[in-house]
Amino acid sequence: MKAALDRALIERLTQPGPRLSGLENWLLNEVWSQDAFAASGNSPKDYLRRGEVLVNERENALRSSASSLFAELTAPPSAERTVASFFGRNQKSAVVILDGCSLREMPRLIALAKDSRRAVLESGCSRAAVPSETEYFISERLGLGLPKDIGPSQLTGRGELKQRNIRFYYFGQTSDHHTIRDGDESMLLWSRFPDQRYTDSTATDESMFDGIWDGLEQAWKRTVQAVPPDRKVLVTSDHGYIFLGPGLSDPGLKDVDRALEGKRYRFFGPTEQLPKAGDGLWVDPAMRLAVIAGRGHNRIQGPGAQSVYRHGALTLMEMLTPWIVLGPVN
Repeated sequence: MKAALDRALIERLTQPGPRLSGLENWLLNEVWSQDAFAASGNSPKDYLRRGEVLVNERENALRSSASSLFAELTAPPSAERTVASFFGRNQKSAVVILDGCSLREMPRLIALAKDSRRAVLESGCSRAAVPSETEYFISERLGLGLPKDIGPSQLTGRGELKQRNIRFYYFGQTSDHHTIRDGDESMLLWSRFPDQRYTDSTATDESMFDGIWDGLEQAWKRTVQAVPPDRKVLVTSDHGYIFLGPGLSDPGLKDVDRALEGKRYRFFGPTEQLPKAGDGLWVDPAMRLAVIAGRGHNRIQGPGAQSVYRHGALTLMEMLTPWIVLGPVN
């Protein structure tokens, strides 16, 4: 694997113009690739640590030298990279959303597709909402006309889905089972795995990634493999996550979360003063929203306070999400 940074690369990355597509290629084809996993001895936790060292180094350099990256991350994805557009192009298809799944897991997902005898027709990146939370993804990124402030468990029976001839299945646990019948409808399946793991007491170091790697197989069997075999399937995610193990954050962002009350983002009331944008904060005055911009290690309270797996801010690994289109079973 190439080094995260060298002089020629720094000069190219800091030139004016868009840079996100190049970063996506780097992440998918080098950092989080099957070759990178093999080079880590096929050890999920070693693969996670090696990749995060590279991402941390490059992203920290970009925050200080090319902050326009965050404008690219907050822009809506291509119109073709929404669940609604996929359904529109593929009648009687299925979409599987693995809640909180990131680009790191792409090699695992592609291997599972191969084991399921489904060809990978397309693989790339989509985008989380801002902030990178599930509820905002549902209203802003699905493209299905759903309202704000509802979670995936509340999508069952929604009229907006029935009007589009979409049947919904929710998997709150990886062990949940649904009998998925065929029919004329499209299908939307939502699994809470791996997001449900991030507040576990075990989510304090890279070893939990071994469990995520293994758990994806069970989640896959309950969702993708349960879809009727003649359908195309889109596998995607609502958001990724940042891994904040020792040495994997930006020291320049220490205490950047003070204005956010220790959170990774915060909405401000109409009479509150918004913090100043810059220095590790992205601010949207219209939404009255401030978000950590970069790999800041915030000091949260309550559930998940000890977890090093977090989301809600603007980083490559929280905002860029998998987009894998699979063909029918061969």
